[in-house]
Amino acid sequence: MARNKPTLSILAAVAALVGVGASVHVSAQTAPAPVSISIATLAPAGSTWMNVFDAWNREIRRESAKINQPMRFQFFPGGVQGDESEVIRKIRSGRLDGAAVTAVGLAQVHRPALAFQAPGMFTAYGPLDSARQALHSELNTAFNAGGFELIGWADVGQARIFSQSAVRTPAELATQRPWVWRDDQVMPLFYQIIRANPVTLQVPEVLSALQTNRINAVVTSAPVAVQLQWASRMTHMTDMPMYTTIGATVIGQQKYRTLTPQQQQLLRTTGANYHQLARGALRRAEQQALQSLSARGITVVNVDAAQRALWAQAFAQTRARITGQIADAAFMSRVAGFTR
Repeated sequence: MARNKPTLSILAAVAALVGVGASVHVSAQTAPAPVSISIATLAPAGSTWMNVFDAWNREIRRESAKINQPMRFQFFPGGVQGDESEVIRKIRSGRLDGAAVTAVGLAQVHRPALAFQAPGMFTAYGPLDSARQALHSELNTAFNAGGFELIGWADVGQARIFSQSAVRTPAELATQRPWVWRDDQVMPLFYQIIRANPVTLQVPEVLSALQTNRINAVVTSAPVAVQLQWASRMTHMTDMPMYTTIGATVIGQQKYRTLTPQQQQLLRTTGANYHQLARGALRRAEQQALQSLSARGITVVNVDAAQRALWAQAFAQTRARITGQIADAAFMSRVAGFTR
């Protein structure tokens, strides 16, 4: 009988190990699968925007795992899901979950958001940040009504004129062949006012149009001009911000409502933190891009007080024209109140 004791001990140990293995196997099978949230953007891979979004993805994967409700983002950078209007349509149809878009995309959800990007409205970041913070509740309610959750703001930079000859006045811009985004609802009115004939294109078409001289001027921010290689085809930049190009990340409520309350809260908390980081990183990247222009062979064109007055007049006329079209007078007035 003594000889059986080791055998029984071995059998007991094996049984214990089998039991442990079985429990591990069951645990692995019952662990929840990660919830994937697809987000499209025009921002190219490796850009400042995507670097921050990749960091956000790592954070949300780490924090959601801690509460055993794993989530992750699947980003589609570089416009591979189409231009912003198409992306918003895909979110509404359930083919995408969300997007990081500029004012063009935001206008497809809530048109009055364009007020923040009206020409001459905000040419400094402080007043813009204050306006959006003060009006956040109103904006969030409006985005909800449009079927979206507004997760956070991450701007694209202050828009300046990049051109192949010096542009100091609206009349000089009118002699150029400027690009206008096909789905833009504001700049076509501005070009009408200054009597320019812009060339309508989608974003992916701009570089080839510059290379073939179909266009010779673009209004965009320095980071965009550098990241999308548009600056390589330009010789001048007018040193006067026309407006701040706004951007934000939105998630369709169709996807948002499938998340647990804890996942929704985590998405909002991390989203607020990382969009704040994104705004800071983008503004630093903008300063670096502006400082690099001379090395890129671009001449900075200064605008004097008299010339600025001509621009201000054209901007004011544009804002008057869009009032009632993109937003009512009351909302435009509330937004403008932060510029004083």
